[in-house]
Amino acid sequence: MNSLFIAVNLIKRTIGNWRGFLLFIVAPTLLVSLIIGTAEHQDKQVAVSYLNLDEGPVGGHVVRELELTGRYRLSAAASPESLKKAVTERKAVAAFIIPEGFSQSLMEGRTVRAEQLELAMSEASFTLRMSLDHTIQRVKNATQMLKVSGQPGDRLGQMLEQAEKHQVRAIRTDFGSYASPALGLATGILLIFLMGLVNNSVSFMVEDRKQKTMTRIFTAPVRAYEIMLGNFLGSFAVGTLQIVLVLGFTRYAMNFSFGLPSIPHLLVMECFLLAVMGIGSAVAGLVRNSENIGAVNAMVTTPTCMLGGCFWPVWIMPEFMQKLANFVPQTWAIEAIRRLGSGQGLGDVAMHLGVLGLFAVVLLGIGSVVMKPGETEAG
Repeated sequence: MNSLFIAVNLIKRTIGNWRGFLLFIVAPTLLVSLIIGTAEHQDKQVAVSYLNLDEGPVGGHVVRELELTGRYRLSAAASPESLKKAVTERKAVAAFIIPEGFSQSLMEGRTVRAEQLELAMSEASFTLRMSLDHTIQRVKNATQMLKVSGQPGDRLGQMLEQAEKHQVRAIRTDFGSYASPALGLATGILLIFLMGLVNNSVSFMVEDRKQKTMTRIFTAPVRAYEIMLGNFLGSFAVGTLQIVLVLGFTRYAMNFSFGLPSIPHLLVMECFLLAVMGIGSAVAGLVRNSENIGAVNAMVTTPTCMLGGCFWPVWIMPEFMQKLANFVPQTWAIEAIRRLGSGQGLGDVAMHLGVLGLFAVVLLGIGSVVMKPGETEAG
């Protein structure tokens, strides 16, 4: 019963006023809905500018092959300055320059690449680099075949023209069995708000220690585990309310299809909430000075969200960062939701849920041990 009183008090302090309700309930709902609505209506093709300075056949072949993919809306630039201007003014997501003597360098067997311009790495710019490298590698293989067969170099243009006909091609049937493009980013934003909500609970716990509120509760016939359980139940209730309202509004008010059933979706989010509450309880137990809580929360939230794929996909990061991402719960939550959105079942994400549960158990255990309600803050 004592724990329930503490939980209700924490809920009132968190969302019992207009500021808390707007920040932790209304803002996540509106922002996630805005991201979903924008992603649903955005152009499927990515705007890309290019400058072809190559005198040979390879430069034009590369441009035409990119056009045939259907993923890019290409526009030619008159000069390097206009190319950079298009990128800086965000008229193009990225741009590339095919330098002079590109065809000649390939025929001589030298390794060359198209220069790519971008303001920041994104999924679109990363796939553009992969497409460019793949097309150039195919041309390089063609030049090597000409050399081995003893054919003259001027046959390269004819070979490329023949290749552009794509007389043998695969027919792709889209069954739609993939996650929505907006699913990853929308989930990442929701995870960030969940961490902010838990951090707010951590701030209240540290404040209670500073004001000796927790000490006075501890001197009453209230045990330490009841205090921890009350804070746990309060944070869990508010976090669940945030998740339910955001998912319910986007699913039923905006009629957005996440591509996965609502119950498994809610289950993954609840498991992540438990993991984040474990992080929060550990931080609350370790931080003894309220002046440091803001910096500690920022040091925990921002790097882990960046590593975990809340802002961009994990696979575009360097390999060593992808390995580090396995040590943060955001990675496992987002990957589990992506798998469910791709048609897999709960059995296929059992390991992800288990890892999130392990995060929760270990960190909640640490928080329960280091949280000493009878102590006041240091300094």
